[in-house]
Amino acid sequence: MTFETRLAAAHQELASKGVWHANYNPPQCRLLRRLGCPVKPPHYQGWLTNVLGFGISIGLFWGLLMWFFSWQPMGIGPLFALRQTALFAGLFGILMASWLWLRGRQLKLTPWDRLAPSITPLHDKGPTR
Repeated sequence: MTFETRLAAAHQELASKGVWHANYNPPQCRLLRRLGCPVKPPHYQGWLTNVLGFGISIGLFWGLLMWFFSWQPMGIGPLFALRQTALFAGLFGILMASWLWLRGRQLKLTPWDRLAPSITPLHDKGPTR
C-alpha cells in the first residue's frame, strides 16, 4: 500500500473519531509533505519523534520571536536566551508528545502498519479468477 493511501486512511480514521483537522494535519506536517517528505500524522508518530518535531519547530519560532522582541532589547545574553528556548521547547515537546500518545491510546487507533482504506479501489484488487 502506498504512503498516500495509508495517509488517507489515517486521516479518515482520525476524522471519524472526532479529531479536529488541525490536530491530525498540523501546518508543519503539511509543509513537509509539500516539500516531498512522507510525514505521518502526529498521532501515528513515535513519542520521541513528536518530542523532537514539536520541540524544534516551536523552539525556533518562539526563540526567534523572544530574541527579537524581548530579550535583545532588554540586553539579555545569547546563552541565557538559548537556555530558556531549550527549556521551553523541551517542555513543550514532551507535553505535546505525551498528550498525543495518551490521545492515541484513548481513541484506540489502528497501528500505522495495519491501516487500510475502508473502500478499496477496483485496480487494487488484483486479478480475478
